[in-house]
Amino acid sequence: MNAPIRHFKVAVAGLDLLHATRLKLACSLLLAERMDVTLHPWNGQDADLLVVGGDASAAEATREAEALGVARLTIARSVQAATAAALPHGASVRDINQQLAVLLAATGAAEDDAASLAALPVSLLQALQSPAEGGMLLLQRGAVRFAVDAATRSVALPPGLSLAELVPLLDDQAWSSTPLDTATFQHQYGYLLPRRRSFEALYFSIARHRPSLLDTPAAGTPVRLQHWPDLEHSDVPAEWLLPIAQLHARRWTSSSLAAACRLPHDTVQSIFSAAIASGLVPHQENTVPSPPRSAGLRDSRFLGWVARRFGLDLQGGRA
Repeated sequence: MNAPIRHFKVAVAGLDLLHATRLKLACSLLLAERMDVTLHPWNGQDADLLVVGGDASAAEATREAEALGVARLTIARSVQAATAAALPHGASVRDINQQLAVLLAATGAAEDDAASLAALPVSLLQALQSPAEGGMLLLQRGAVRFAVDAATRSVALPPGLSLAELVPLLDDQAWSSTPLDTATFQHQYGYLLPRRRSFEALYFSIARHRPSLLDTPAAGTPVRLQHWPDLEHSDVPAEWLLPIAQLHARRWTSSSLAAACRLPHDTVQSIFSAAIASGLVPHQENTVPSPPRSAGLRDSRFLGWVARRFGLDLQGGRA
């Protein structure tokens, strides 16, 4: 899959017609390197790179660019040999193209490094909890990349990456994020679309593998699931299905549900954290839940559906 096209602004000052024409051709060839370059006369601002010639106007532009920290490429008779920042008069289109590719790549890398340093470990969870309205983000860490889609409340994973493999990386500081519009996502990252997973599935995976990343609800908070979570059999351990089913039926506190299901309290707290974080408990109610019903009064048809849905034998574990 091709890398995204990067956009650059290159300013020009003091170039004669010959070298200005060669510069324009050299910039057009950079599209093969996934670089889209816009040329404009130097205006003292708003440029990733300044290309200057050898006349008097170039000297003033050079001083202004240096003061602003803008990278520069000089093409002049005074230059004896090609360097990373200078070319001799008469430089070919190929010479200019190669120097532009080097200088602009360095500029882009510096911007990426700054963006990565600005990202906090919690930034990925913030992207899930409060993404820009209707927005989409491409999150990348080395060769691992996935997309967060606020409009559909889902994440789109690449082939070969599971939620269980993604979750341990969520608070890594090496992630960077790039806003995407729908058209760009469809064109460049459409291969992620077939593997969309809901926020619900992701949060329950976090609760299973990294529960410390989720907020713990206050003790005694009653919880009831608004609907059955969007989960697959690989998302949750078999022992989580009974408490999830009970939360779907009515309100429980974590202590009463742990006792009724004979599970560790920390396990039930993790389930509560996932349910609240994923939006399945939109309104917290502070009424005291009714005492747990005996096992003999459970809705056998509903639990039978759960067993069939997740391939379980309720008497002996997984089928």
